[in-house]
Amino acid sequence: MIGYLGGSFLRRRLLSGSTWALGGKIGAAVAGIVTNGLLARMLSPQEFGAYFLALSIVTLGAVVGSLGLPKTVVRFVAENMGMNRLGRTRRVISTVLGLGVFGTVGVSLAYLLLGDLVSRHLFDSSLLAAVTGLTAAWIAIAVVQEITAETFRGFHDVRLATLLGGLATGGKSGGLLMRILLLGSLILLWVKSGEADLATIMLISIGSGSLSVLLSVLLLRSKVSSLVPQVAEDPISPKEVLHDSIPILAVALTAFVLQSADIWILGALRSQEEVAVYAAASRLVTFVAMPLLIVNLVLPPIVAEMYAQGKTANLEPTLRTFSTLAGVPSMVVLAGFMMLGGPILGVVYGDYYRAGALVLVLLSAAKLVAVWSGSCGLVLQFTGHQMSMLRISVLTSSLFIAGALLAAQDYGAVGVACVAAAATTLQNVILVQVAKRKTGMWTHVSFSLSLLRKALSKR
Repeated sequence: MIGYLGGSFLRRRLLSGSTWALGGKIGAAVAGIVTNGLLARMLSPQEFGAYFLALSIVTLGAVVGSLGLPKTVVRFVAENMGMNRLGRTRRVISTVLGLGVFGTVGVSLAYLLLGDLVSRHLFDSSLLAAVTGLTAAWIAIAVVQEITAETFRGFHDVRLATLLGGLATGGKSGGLLMRILLLGSLILLWVKSGEADLATIMLISIGSGSLSVLLSVLLLRSKVSSLVPQVAEDPISPKEVLHDSIPILAVALTAFVLQSADIWILGALRSQEEVAVYAAASRLVTFVAMPLLIVNLVLPPIVAEMYAQGKTANLEPTLRTFSTLAGVPSMVVLAGFMMLGGPILGVVYGDYYRAGALVLVLLSAAKLVAVWSGSCGLVLQFTGHQMSMLRISVLTSSLFIAGALLAAQDYGAVGVACVAAAATTLQNVILVQVAKRKTGMWTHVSFSLSLLRKALSKR
């Protein structure tokens, strides 16, 4: 086992991981857009809006049920494998999976009991209430999918993490494998009948996720069985795991507020048709943030391992170089959305959704700021500074909720998009400064050629 990251080894790992992350993200994004385009044509705008609300609920359930464990398992597995502590690595994985089962059962039962109240009284949606049981089942699948896929990332296996990723790692509709299965099923349904109802779409989503989870569990079991410790090692307790994961859970919840509370606020205060237009535009914003998302799929175990070994001098130029490389394509995508936002929405979803062009531009501009900031949040989470990120996230999320509630009443989707863009920008600017103060590393875009050469040639 290699306990350190030399320059050539680091480059090989980044290249391999980035290749899989790039291919997986592009494939997942394209499959996701085509899937949403089909759904927009197979469902009415009201049902399409209800689908996005259900997907948002599943995302929240996955965040709560996973208890912050996906990022914790990446960090602990990467650190212990880097130190050749195989027994402790096995114990980390078994502990995380045990806690994950507890979280899965708890959050799924909670929504099964309360989902009807949420649907009818918060969103005033009989469509959403009718699929309460299916939503609870999808939440359970999403939690297991998230934890098992991220365990592979802790082993630096970006390939399997990308293929089997959950709602957070693979986007809001799952990883690459789940998207392909879902898209294939929808194409068959489209050819056969040309339409569907919400319950049918939910069943297909659950089936696709279940197949992905089954494969993930089988592959993980095989990988863990190969970890045979040579000497006795200190075990890790559930308390130790939760001590690390609970702050991450809190950060993830506040991140959910910035990423998905806009859908909830619009669902509660406006029509489901307006939710559909807003959500359709926000899904395309993925293409602006995709380069940074790809980087953040590769970097977590590397950041955890190199920071634990005190190699920040090598790590910082790597972080900034990848931020710079992610920024250029993001600017190109933003320019395309600014000039052709309406026609693009019309082609992907249909003419009804052209109304989301301004929302698309506002949210895309905010994502560009996030790309400029680089992997600042990731650095704080994987270097033990989760509480600092939590405080920043709570502040910006609170400001966002207050502003969005006011804006939604009078200005609808455009008003909410303005507030979301401002909150996202504020959060990322603060995170860059705090990451520098806590770790001594800048993470934002740099146009220095010397820094680029240093990152590419460091040994």
